[in-house]
Amino acid sequence: MDDSVIKETKALFEYIRSFDLNSIPDLNTMLSDYNFSYIPIEDLLCKISFGKNILILDARSENEYLETHLPEAVNFPVLNDKERHNTGLIYSKYSPLAAVKLAAEYADPKMPGLKKKLAELKAGLKEIFVYCWRGGGRSKYLAKMIFDCGFKPVILTGGIKSYRKKVMEFFAKDFDYNLIELNGLTGTGKTEILREVSSKIPVLDLEKSARHFSSLFGFIPYKIRGYETVKNQSAFENDIFAQIVLQMPMLKEYNFFLVESESKKVGDFFIPQNIYLKMLEAKSINIYRNIEVRIEHIINDYFGTENQGLVEMEKIFTEKERLFRKELSNKSYETLLNFLQNGDKYRFTKGMIEEYYDKKYRDKGKTPLTSICSDDVRKAGKELISFLSYINKQD
Repeated sequence: MDDSVIKETKALFEYIRSFDLNSIPDLNTMLSDYNFSYIPIEDLLCKISFGKNILILDARSENEYLETHLPEAVNFPVLNDKERHNTGLIYSKYSPLAAVKLAAEYADPKMPGLKKKLAELKAGLKEIFVYCWRGGGRSKYLAKMIFDCGFKPVILTGGIKSYRKKVMEFFAKDFDYNLIELNGLTGTGKTEILREVSSKIPVLDLEKSARHFSSLFGFIPYKIRGYETVKNQSAFENDIFAQIVLQMPMLKEYNFFLVESESKKVGDFFIPQNIYLKMLEAKSINIYRNIEVRIEHIINDYFGTENQGLVEMEKIFTEKERLFRKELSNKSYETLLNFLQNGDKYRFTKGMIEEYYDKKYRDKGKTPLTSICSDDVRKAGKELISFLSYINKQD
């Protein structure tokens, strides 16, 4: 612990010792004038899927929210990361009552910010729901603050822990929906097409949930565009489940999800077993495009518009030198490394496609339902929607 932290901690405890513990009410007493309503996770998920005009506020700290949160939730930390740490420290090392008072002192000055946030989100026209980690003090205190702003929020019973439990239950049983896979070589725009059709067709974007394009370089496109990394397997699964929840209305019309072909892992994370088993038996659609379009697409994804990914690409290519020398040959590796070090993105990308990715591509042996050219993504999207709508009617 550095000196500044020691000084801050010392000052915190000196301040807390000024509290008269006998005059501090516990949290339940503090909130006794408020008649809170509660909602179970099943009912809230139904509202998220099919409801309109709902507002979900996450009372947890910024980092907790970034790690994972409910679909469509907006963060309003009752305690920010540092305040949460300090409150927990006082709770465990000094007094729960002192921690309650400290938390209230942290939270109450946030009222003007809360009023502004509620106005921006048009809270007066919506049902308001709040949650924290387990439906305890933070969600109750945020609910109190919202009541004091003139609204009537509802608290999620069990907090985000109840959501995680529901996710685990969902992935522990058989997956109820069919899948249709998009297959194709690297750079053929499968992810682009998924996103192009996602407003019309149910889609599972596993790479989006992992923030990873499922290759050795796969984290780079997300990193150079400022996305937060996914913290763990639980957060990955929670995000997949959120996609399913949000697309329930479309599943009234379609009996399947469109998904990109993947191996068992996307980046560092395992695809839930029930989904992966469905992928193995899924019907497929082949996506293809001209190699020049593939090269342009990969350069844009991995290097960015201003070479933001160049340093990371070279770093991975040199860190994995042994693997690439084995897969490419020493001569090819050195040639491609030279291209990369000289900023020749085109020849590096073309060489990697021809000498590495296309040679490693493994066809799953499925006979595709159809093949679609993705040189023009919008045109490919329209063709795919038309085809899937047709086969959906046949089923």
